[in-house]
Amino acid sequence: MNYRKRRRSFSRVLIIIMLIGILVLGFRYLGPVDTKGLITIAETKLNSFSSGSLFTTTSTTSTISTSPTITSTPKATSSSLELSTQDESYVLINPLTNQILKSHNADKQRAPASTLKLITGLIAFERLKETDLVQVGTEVNVEGSRLGLRPGDEISVHDLLTALYVNSSNDAAAALAVNISGSIPAFAQEMNDFAANLGCQSTRFTTPHGMPDPDQYTTANDLSKIAGQFLQNEKLMEFVNKTHATVQWKDAQGVVRQADLQNTNRLLEIYPGNQGLKTGTTTEAGQCLVSYVSRPDGDFLLVLLGSKQRYGDTIKILDEAWAEQRSKAALRGLAKDPRSLILSPGIF
Repeated sequence: MNYRKRRRSFSRVLIIIMLIGILVLGFRYLGPVDTKGLITIAETKLNSFSSGSLFTTTSTTSTISTSPTITSTPKATSSSLELSTQDESYVLINPLTNQILKSHNADKQRAPASTLKLITGLIAFERLKETDLVQVGTEVNVEGSRLGLRPGDEISVHDLLTALYVNSSNDAAAALAVNISGSIPAFAQEMNDFAANLGCQSTRFTTPHGMPDPDQYTTANDLSKIAGQFLQNEKLMEFVNKTHATVQWKDAQGVVRQADLQNTNRLLEIYPGNQGLKTGTTTEAGQCLVSYVSRPDGDFLLVLLGSKQRYGDTIKILDEAWAEQRSKAALRGLAKDPRSLILSPGIF
């Protein structure tokens, strides 16, 4: 009988040693409060072992299960990573709960560039049918990324939305806006009304495509509300998911034109679980990227504005978030059953 007790106690000691190993190896993934609490737990257990109390069948798990550092709800924090610039803005959200997990400069007003096309498509989807044909006018004579439309061309709403989200075409955005509201300013007012209804308090749009305008701005927090609304539209999500697409239209003479498009989002099919959303780039806005990532162990929505290396920064923030989430999940399991420590995959 004593042999069995000593064997169980020895197993507990091994678990404690492994716990300390996690603290050492995984320190960079844990918040200071969590780490301090876990160190306290480990030290308490080791002291109990030294005094001989660990050889009883009592309180070894109760100390963990009552630890507030494991069960407390995490607060939004800034990333500890070295990003391309500290001036950029971002907010990381759990889209299932709308909980803000990380943020930095999230209420700073910034130029949105083409990320505002998320709201352009949301309005277009409400007001138009995909099969509708649009005859474009001079509004398509716009700078920046273009599909190549000319006044008098005729194209379907489906192909305009495809160009809007795959190629980030400014002429497609302008064509949709004028077809819906009659003019760019009138459509911009609809955009502002739409954003206000979502709770965006620090946003003002003046264009449907995001070309520079000193009176046009948003924040990472506001844009996350628009992106969250976008995520609920399964049809529009199909457009931002495409890595490439082909669209066609007729010119004013009835000749069929065609364009093969590549998605401007380089993380599609590269970063695991990436479902796309929207890029944006201008001199004023810097490099912007709205990303939705879905995996079996959770979903993240990241809005990044004003970056100098949007893809690298996005990967760093998301990787850090995944590591923290897995560590916390393992610790929650440990709180329920210390034996889960040696059963959790990927801890080391």
